[in-house]
Amino acid sequence: MRSLLPALVALAVLLPSCLFVKAPEDKVEVQNVALSPRPEIEMSDNLVRTRAGDLIALLPKNWVFLDTRNEASADIITVAVNPEYTLSMVVSSIPAAESSRERMANEGLLGLARSAYQKHVRKTGGMAKLVGGYRIAELGARTFAGFDFSTTGGGMRTRCAVCTSSLGNHYEISLVPLNITGRDLPDAIEQERIFRSILATVQY
Repeated sequence: MRSLLPALVALAVLLPSCLFVKAPEDKVEVQNVALSPRPEIEMSDNLVRTRAGDLIALLPKNWVFLDTRNEASADIITVAVNPEYTLSMVVSSIPAAESSRERMANEGLLGLARSAYQKHVRKTGGMAKLVGGYRIAELGARTFAGFDFSTTGGGMRTRCAVCTSSLGNHYEISLVPLNITGRDLPDAIEQERIFRSILATVQY
């Protein structure tokens, strides 16, 4: 499986040539949703921790970390995959330049989500397309802005959530479908359960 690592990392973090393609300003309705306070699937004790220690999360049970030190960009904090190598969890930082202080001041977390989506558009050469609208999700005192996008016309959907830590750092948590093994992906309902369960463990 070691030989698959470069392909896994490239797919998981969406790192083709960084073309500067401006994302359109999507005028979509923002949905407010409530997250479950408890994971809906069994989680492991494997802890994801940011470099500053201002965000932690748990991996789903039996998921494993990938060694991305020589493969991923500096923004990537963690990449983990399920046992079937069909889903990947990616935790990354959103640099201040990309998070746009002016946009954050005007739009809050929604502005951060828009900036994060535009980053994916640039890094996929314009192939990333928003699926549905932006969402504001609350989990106790924690708030996330979420969005989904696809580079395959909606067939494979990457789920993303962004947040701002108590230290003012911006992060993105993503669930990325992988198609390099030929195995069937979990269905959309199961992917949603997995993503909600990951978010339920996030502390910042």
